[in-house]
Amino acid sequence: MAERHGPKRARIVFYDVAQEQIEKMTEAERLRLDPALVAISKNPEIGVLSKHGAIREHRQDGVRILYVPTALGTLVLIAYVEAD
Repeated sequence: MAERHGPKRARIVFYDVAQEQIEKMTEAERLRLDPALVAISKNPEIGVLSKHGAIREHRQDGVRILYVPTALGTLVLIAYVEAD
């Protein structure tokens, strides 16, 4: 029997600024961030398109993420993250 895989996900890549923001987060904030990143990787178009071109914004559980999905949706560039 063939092995079944889940739906394809986009690869997440962090800009330096976003990586620095994540490193400053508490463990609780990072735990809230993970499900939001998974949601974006499963559906890169989930976020609201901003007035700044291709930048999207996704909010979930007190986490805000600004990102740019590539044209084919195989890569997501995370530009900014914050947790309330």
